[in-house]
Amino acid sequence: MTDVEIRRLVSGEGERYRRIRLKALADSPEAFASTYGKEVAFTAELWEERLASEVAILVAVVDGVDAGIVGVMPGGGEHPGRAHLVSMWIDPAVRGRGAGGRLMDAALSQARKMGAEEVELWVVDGNESAIALYKSRGFTPSGMRGTLPSDPSVFESHHLLENLLQA
Repeated sequence: MTDVEIRRLVSGEGERYRRIRLKALADSPEAFASTYGKEVAFTAELWEERLASEVAILVAVVDGVDAGIVGVMPGGGEHPGRAHLVSMWIDPAVRGRGAGGRLMDAALSQARKMGAEEVELWVVDGNESAIALYKSRGFTPSGMRGTLPSDPSVFESHHLLENLLQA
């Protein structure tokens, strides 16, 4: 059985955040709005600033190794009751072993703690395993589509989980 622990990164863990984020960007460059080349140049101070922000960074630790990450951003602007999930990634070495589901469940729990009633995310077209995971948690396509900021040739779709408190 796979041992999966989910924990929130805290101040002082900027280097740990950097390592897993860069691993995700290197493994799946087509899945993120940013790039490895951009973020590898970030200073240690910037990684710490990111952890000090309102965004909750959750890490999946599988068998003692950091193997997944997701960010949960509180709502604001025109959708104050809506949280936004960003940068979901699971290491290919542990995919299919339940870490993604555990990380997603923890992200939804974090969104509830932030007072969200809905949760949104964007997913790259063709990422069927991620789409299936999101669907299993109640997300549905909203009909909004766009292109990936880091690569305008890649399309993505917006998914929404309404009624988070009932999910």
